[in-house]
Amino acid sequence: MQVTLSQIAQETGFSVNTVSRVLRGDSKISAQTTKKIKAAADRLGYTLNYAASSMRSHTTKVLGVISADSSNPFFAEVILGIEETAKQHGYHILLMNTEEKVENECEALKTLQGRQVDGIISVPLYNNASLKKMYEELSVPYVFAGRKVCGLENHSLLHRDREGAEEIVNFLLDCGHEHILYIAGPATISNSLDRLCGYVQAFEKRGKKADRNLIIKTDGHIDDGYAAVNSALRMQVDFTAVMCFNDLVAMGALKSLYENNVSVPNDVEVFGCDNLSISQYMQPRLSTIDVPKYKLGREAVLALIAHIANRDLPYETKNLDTRIIFRESTKNRPAATS
Repeated sequence: MQVTLSQIAQETGFSVNTVSRVLRGDSKISAQTTKKIKAAADRLGYTLNYAASSMRSHTTKVLGVISADSSNPFFAEVILGIEETAKQHGYHILLMNTEEKVENECEALKTLQGRQVDGIISVPLYNNASLKKMYEELSVPYVFAGRKVCGLENHSLLHRDREGAEEIVNFLLDCGHEHILYIAGPATISNSLDRLCGYVQAFEKRGKKADRNLIIKTDGHIDDGYAAVNSALRMQVDFTAVMCFNDLVAMGALKSLYENNVSVPNDVEVFGCDNLSISQYMQPRLSTIDVPKYKLGREAVLALIAHIANRDLPYETKNLDTRIIFRESTKNRPAATS
């Protein structure tokens, strides 16, 4: 038999209205009252009737989340930040993966709208007319986590991709490196374009020209980094440092250098980007840019909830701070950090 709000109210001594507000995730109720009511609900075996609740409130308390690459641990940390923050504010999430494919992202948007989510957090592809049109026509608020869509940049929460890449190149140039191999990511995502832009601009601001022969475009996976460095070594490309689109690419690069008896960092220095948790356990430990992944997920939820509460709230691009983490894959570095 379904436990009712009235039974919980009778059990706790609170009104039905207070019980209802607590079980709907109302943060204005005191922690002590919330704890007592939730404990009674658990004890009595209460389960929320989401369909009835949605009909009454005209909301589902569900946020749609569109992730980009299920094989990339970067997104696991972002999603953890999304899920835990959503739960703290009385929301659940409905997660879909696109594997960086336009058709999958279009289908995800259609599905989430059909499920009547209250808002959407997306890790989108950058410049596709069909996708841009779908986002513009969404009937619910939406936020881009860590990426942007061309023409809709004000919906984005970003993390200084261009500036971070430029900072790494400046460090390497200061250390005397002139031939810096850059293993880029796919041209379909804004992170890759921004990091490549930072790489090129760092040279230009010093009156130098980036060598396009040292830029290798990839899909951004481990095997891409491995193949790119193997190819560069086989073709006898002259480089003394490798800068990678992300830590996964850097892992593949390190494996190739090791197998080809190239010492890191004595012969070649290597930088990744994202600071995945595994990067500090590699041999050598990987220098990288720390992107606040959990915070990115948390801030995306908070921004989305604000727009759900106030549909007239203006959207604006925000950037989270990043920092370089110097580890053993680089030399001539400041005091080591982890």
